[in-house]
Amino acid sequence: MIQTKSQTERLVLFGAGALAREILVVLPRLHTIGRDIEFVGCLVDPDVAAADRLHDRPISRKIDDFAGDDTLRFVVALGEPQARARAVERLRSIGARFASIIDPAVLIGASSRVCEGSIILGHASITADALLGAHVLVNPGTTIAHDNRIADFATLSPGVHLAGHVTVDEGAFLGTGASVIPGVRIGAHALVGAGAVVIRDVLPGCTVVGNPARILDRE
Repeated sequence: MIQTKSQTERLVLFGAGALAREILVVLPRLHTIGRDIEFVGCLVDPDVAAADRLHDRPISRKIDDFAGDDTLRFVVALGEPQARARAVERLRSIGARFASIIDPAVLIGASSRVCEGSIILGHASITADALLGAHVLVNPGTTIAHDNRIADFATLSPGVHLAGHVTVDEGAFLGTGASVIPGVRIGAHALVGAGAVVIRDVLPGCTVVGNPARILDRE
């Protein structure tokens, strides 16, 4: 039988910071499992301070440089949920199509699903019947247990632990080492502080910190 070489994907990253560099570390590992990705370059907002190149590829500030090229796939390498959502909206304006980046070291149950544009970095674990929406960021060492629902643009920082039947709504941000007990809902655009232990629902837009997590006193 003649084996044909898999088609190489051409990848543009929106963002050129630490997350972009972490994604570039994953690309050679993806090659070892048969997914060949050519890093074309980065796109950043015009007012973002950045070098001219990343890993010898250009960093552009002009979104039109990438318009009309159907061979390109985009991943938004921005950790903050609202910034990621704005970038996706800009890219959609030029008809961009999105790829997901999932480190081969990630464990994902066969009954779980990850939607387009999501980034899942090394040694995260996703068990049974979990659903991750579009453009979700899952950092290293995160565990997502059975029947979790993670909505679009949510960010799970390194070492987050979600027990079963947890819901994380759109654009929520969970800080490093946060833990959530079974059945809890994190509302849209809520912020869970680093190391917080969440034992009850968090309302949309709220910031909670501590163990047990409580609403942050802003006074």
